[in-house]
Amino acid sequence: MSRTVPLLLTCLFAGLAAVPAQAGWNEFWDRVHLDFHRNNCWPQPFTSVDRQATRSYFQGMVANGWRTQNTLTVHDFDTQSHELTDGGKRKVHWIMSNSPEQFKTVWVAQAFERGATATRIDSVQQFLAKSMPGESLPPVVATTKQPHDWSAEYIDAIDRKATESIQAPVLPTFQAAGGGN
Repeated sequence: MSRTVPLLLTCLFAGLAAVPAQAGWNEFWDRVHLDFHRNNCWPQPFTSVDRQATRSYFQGMVANGWRTQNTLTVHDFDTQSHELTDGGKRKVHWIMSNSPEQFKTVWVAQAFERGATATRIDSVQQFLAKSMPGESLPPVVATTKQPHDWSAEYIDAIDRKATESIQAPVLPTFQAAGGGN
């Protein structure tokens, strides 16, 4: 009996020590199997996710570009009455005829004077109602983002100065063939 108790205790401790050694063994080989196949088919499973992540930024850039393009600024309104000028009406017409359907929003840059922005929005809405009778009107929204632009007069002045500064074309002097030096 004196030998059986220590032998039983030894077997018990050996059995208990062997149980944790088996824990996770199957999961380890399952993971090795998964990693082996993932490494052998790389990069296929990941390319579509990477492409989608890369392209997601372009959607925001396109939306911001259309917002800038469709923004009416101070140059598109009369400075006193805040009504659309002829150029502003042409720009609204361009927005309605050329913008894709999801970007047909007319943005109005916020005016410095109080109440002027509401007058400008009302002017755009009245013009749209006259030019598109019976159709659903696109949204006209105020924005604080000011696009970088110049007045048509400024651009015209630059173009005229550039045209005036061009020298008259002059042909080189004629040299007879075989004149030799």
